[in-house]
Amino acid sequence: MRRIHTVAVALAAAFASTACAPDAWQNARAPQFNAWLDTVATECQPLWFGNSVVRNFNDASSQMDPGQMDQLLDLSSRLFYGRISPADFSNAVQSTWLGDRTARSAQCMIAKLPAERPATPSGTAYPRVYNKDVEKVLNSTTSQ
Repeated sequence: MRRIHTVAVALAAAFASTACAPDAWQNARAPQFNAWLDTVATECQPLWFGNSVVRNFNDASSQMDPGQMDQLLDLSSRLFYGRISPADFSNAVQSTWLGDRTARSAQCMIAKLPAERPATPSGTAYPRVYNKDVEKVLNSTTSQ
């Protein structure tokens, strides 16, 4: 059991160490992403991440530490733009903020994803980033 937790933490760290999501610093220029976050904030309440309730994705209104909200927005953006799979998003969120309520919140966010999503925010062109650290972690868990 401890090994599974270690692998989950390593995966979360590897995903967190990759380049930021396409709109990490330009969220105002991402109307489709923002619309999805608004839908999630309206239809998935209460949104629990660990011991914090997120009423909306405005950093100023969150009970989370600012760094944690940044991490949640980054993971959410990666999910929305297809940089990580729904399963990877769920695993990363649940290994960062433990608890059944967190799992339900992550699953609701995934369920609210629009069928058609852009690969990048409007008017931007970001290259896909491949992180060899993620590959190392995944390979180490499957070879044992």
